[in-house]
Amino acid sequence: MADSEIPIDIQCNKLVDWLIDRRHCNIKWQTAAEVVKSKIADALKDMPNTKEMRQLLEGSCFHYFKCVKIVEVLKDTEKDSKNIFGRYSSQRMKDWQEIIKLYEKENLHIAELSSRLLRNLNYEIPAVKKQKTKCDQVREECKKKIQDCDRNTNEAKRHYIEECKKVGIAGTNVRRELLDLVKDLPQELNAIAEQCKGLLPVLEYYIAFVEFSLGNDSFSSTISPLIRHLIKHGNTTVYQWKTGFVPDKVIRRDSIKAEEDETDVAEEGEIDWGNVIDMPQTDNDVIDFGIEDENVEIVVENSGEGMNGNSEDNGFEIVTQDNMRNWDIEEVSVTEVPNGSKLSTTERLAEGDDALNIMEYAATRTQLTNELMELTGFLSQRLTETKGDSDLLSINQFQSAPPILQLTSVNELESMLASVTDIYNQLNTTKMSHLCRILDSPRFVDRLTETLARHQQLTKKYEAQIRSYEQRIRDVDAEQSSLHPKLELLTRETKEWQKLIEKEISERYRNRPVHLMGTINML
Repeated sequence: MADSEIPIDIQCNKLVDWLIDRRHCNIKWQTAAEVVKSKIADALKDMPNTKEMRQLLEGSCFHYFKCVKIVEVLKDTEKDSKNIFGRYSSQRMKDWQEIIKLYEKENLHIAELSSRLLRNLNYEIPAVKKQKTKCDQVREECKKKIQDCDRNTNEAKRHYIEECKKVGIAGTNVRRELLDLVKDLPQELNAIAEQCKGLLPVLEYYIAFVEFSLGNDSFSSTISPLIRHLIKHGNTTVYQWKTGFVPDKVIRRDSIKAEEDETDVAEEGEIDWGNVIDMPQTDNDVIDFGIEDENVEIVVENSGEGMNGNSEDNGFEIVTQDNMRNWDIEEVSVTEVPNGSKLSTTERLAEGDDALNIMEYAATRTQLTNELMELTGFLSQRLTETKGDSDLLSINQFQSAPPILQLTSVNELESMLASVTDIYNQLNTTKMSHLCRILDSPRFVDRLTETLARHQQLTKKYEAQIRSYEQRIRDVDAEQSSLHPKLELLTRETKEWQKLIEKEISERYRNRPVHLMGTINML
């Protein structure tokens, strides 16, 4: 192999140092390059506006070889300024010819282009590739998050539907649907109370077992008193349950209706006061009761508190005309009572909690639940004992037991347990629990509505996150689309610069082949 055919291999990362070590370039080439850059900036202020020139001015930077091409174009555009000696009088041409001479001095153009080549290979191209990779990662992360949000959205919707089904509503207008359900609650509670009447055999069996086990009947009256009352009297008022008497008059306020009225007022935005009647008044604005005899007494019905603000008197107050004006009387019923006669107070009045039905009142409903649990536990234990192997002691013990204990079979005990369990389950479903709490406190409607609304808010939150992630993906796609042509331009320029540098170095070594090593892996 001849000397001219021996290739010159140069490590790309050491290209500038290689040129300086072999004295092809000055070690202070960067200072000279700054002077050339300033002259290029001044020369670009006055350039011909041709298509070919506009194409040359495109690109990431200016270097020696681009300046040579600009001079070739100016030879055509500035040919009129050429004199008889072959020189150009145009300032444009003079400026660019001076720039080329500065570049060729001490091979400044090779050092500058080599430095730019290394910058592209080590920084610019890797940065663009890294940014593209980051865009791909962000896109994948957004897609995963969208899938998670979709799953969470479906989960929130499913949970909302399940909660609505437990309560027994469709979920379109939660508040209104809950109030509509409460209207049917009394009928459902009455149906449960009617079912309790079928527990008479269970109760008789339980009482007989207790009396036989204890040997006396002194405790039988305390066994399941509320179930016994429901069997005998049905779903009566709490007043009758407490006192044993049927009330003559029941005063109760439908709290659900009042709550519904408040809702209607809030929705409609105005209040219907009904028919307003103007009551005639006397000249002194004093109510004339039509009583002239000073000895006639006025009976004031006191609802809950005495006239002095205490709750010691819950009956009737005898008020004379002299001290009547000094009291703040809210509710007055006037009755003429002859002197010396006694007022009849035998009317049984049920009001407040006493006016509620047993199934409507929270305390009695809880007591019923406890009694049902007691019966369930007893029957379960008794069923286990009956199914088990009977020993001699237990057989002898039950020989003197009442017939109801001896003749009741396992199937009958299972039927009793099923009846009690069915009533207990009806009374303790999620729907019944919520409706009973609404019945006890109408404000519970707001809390339950807010609880269900949280699931819808979660759904809206996840949907908003999905929209934000989708927008992020669109932004990343737009950014990556702009990076692709930039990477192509850098790669194309780098390959072009590599060939130009190899050619310049080869000319200085008798056209020996020159190879810049390590550029392929970086591109």
